[in-house]
Formats: sequence, structure tokens, C-alpha cells
Amino acid sequence: MTVSTRRVWRAAPPTLVLVTAFAVVAGVVVPLLAWLIYRHERTLWLPLLLAVLTVLAVGYAWRFGLYPKLSADDLGIRISNPIRRYLFEWDDVTVIAPGENGLIIGSEERQAEAWCIQKSNHASKLNKATRADQVAGELIDLLETYQPPVSDEETGLRIRRGRPDEHLMLAGMERASSEDSFAHVFPPEEYPFPLTEVAQRWRRQLRDRLCWVHVLELKEEPVGFVAFTADTVLHLAVLPEHRNRGYGSALLEFATTEMFDHGIKQAELWVLTQNEPARAFYASHGWLETDERQESGFPPHPELLKMIRPNPAAPRRSR
Repeated sequence: MTVSTRRVWRAAPPTLVLVTAFAVVAGVVVPLLAWLIYRHERTLWLPLLLAVLTVLAVGYAWRFGLYPKLSADDLGIRISNPIRRYLFEWDDVTVIAPGENGLIIGSEERQAEAWCIQKSNHASKLNKATRADQVAGELIDLLETYQPPVSDEETGLRIRRGRPDEHLMLAGMERASSEDSFAHVFPPEEYPFPLTEVAQRWRRQLRDRLCWVHVLELKEEPVGFVAFTADTVLHLAVLPEHRNRGYGSALLEFATTEMFDHGIKQAELWVLTQNEPARAFYASHGWLETDERQESGFPPHPELLKMIRPNPAAPRRSR
């Protein structure tokens, strides 16, 4: 599938109205004032100064208000900022998310912000949906025509990319999974689940061009998730009521396949030492335990151990 027509987004209508009004005042009223001054005073220096200011003001209004745009066509996503242009081909796009300085578009190699589509800090703090969220959603819909979700029509299962406004949903799913599996490690009456901190972490990761977040859906209902970088599985969980159905295996295989396709020699992850079921689960999928240990970032800071899985397709040294 391709983008049938070119899509273009500019600054919000109120901004365009204000910039247009400013340009009209600068381009019409100021020159008129310059002419009246010249007619009355018969001096050139002040009218000439106003003329120069008019040119600068109109140029500024056009370059910083009317010129910036974001567009999408068959080649990819194009950003036209006042100073620089960018093209992100569809196959390279790894992140699309609202940002305070502009809509974030990124690939593994670089990242840019479309200045014409911004989300205020106030709206972000309130988790308020804005035009920036709408545009991001439209672009992600287009992206999925080029990078389609992994789906199975028979079972109704689908693995799709996480969306930037789903940080609260992902935090809630992680909470449900954690409280069911780790009550013996994090007693809830003593160490309540840090929902705010986890939601903020998800928000950052959903905007990280080097972090892939994917959601497993069953008939369009989220039942699990996996997040990973180029060589590390960061998070993997399935809701308690949907376990023991192979969903965790599907998510893990999806993540490791994506990582191995990048040509890494081995994938890695960290798992709680006390989480025996998870250690057995990973071991059954070819993951090996190492001697590396570290503390968890959340109280009471239980121990984590590192597991690795070699890439079977990676070249090996000859003896």
C-alpha cells in the first residue's frame, strides 16, 4: 500500500491567522506609515529604515510562520523547518511522537522535530490530547501501511507498534503483571507499585528512536507488550489472565528476531534472580544465565541477573 495523496500539515489555524495578520501589518501598514512620514517630513532615513524593517518582518513571518510544514507522500515523511529540511523514508522511521518543540520524527540514524506541530508542556503534563496527538496518530496509521503489524487473522492476534499516548496503558498493564508475579519480591503493602515513575519511563521510551515498543493485541484488546533496543530486551509481560497461551513466547521471538536481523552477535536481558518462572521461561527459549548481577532500580532493590542468547546466524571465529 502507498500514500494515495500527498498529506500536508502546517501550523495550527490560530497561529496562521496571527502570523498572517502580522505579515499584513508589516507589509501594508508600516510602508504606508513610511510614506506618510516621507510626505510630511521630506526625509529619507526614517522611511528607509521602516522599509528595511518591513522586509525583515515579512520575511520572518513567512519563514518562521507560513513556510514550516510537515508532509507525507510515497517516499516518506518530509519536515520543512525554517532553517533545514529533512526526509525520513518510511522503512527507516522508528518513532513518531508529539514533542514540546515540535512533532518528533526519528530513525536509527537521526531525529528531527517538525516545528509547525507542537504540544505544550501544560498539555503533556495533563495527558491532554491535542492536534499534535492527532497528527502523530495519522502518520502512524500511514507508517503501518509500509511497516504493517504482525497479525494472524485466524486467532485475532496482532503485534503492533506502541503509540506515544499509550504510556498510561502500558504502565497499567505492567502493574497488573507485576503485582501478580512479584508480590513476594515487592510486597504491595510495603512497596506499592510506582505507577507514576513507570508511566514516565514508558513515555520516554515511546519517544526514543532507539527503543522499540510493541503491543500484543487479541481481537484489538491489549494483552501483552515487549520493549527492546538493538541488543537488549527491556520489558516483556503478558496480563495474568492471558498467560500460558504462548503469547509471551510470541513476543520474545518477535523481539529477538528483530534484534538478530540487525546483525548483533547476542541479545541480552536482565531478570529478577527470585523470578524462577521467568528464568525457566527464558532458558526454554535458548537464553543462558551469566554471572553478572546488579540491583533493581526500585526498592527494596532486589538482585537482577543477566541472561544472553547468541545469534545463531552470527559469524563465528574459526579455531
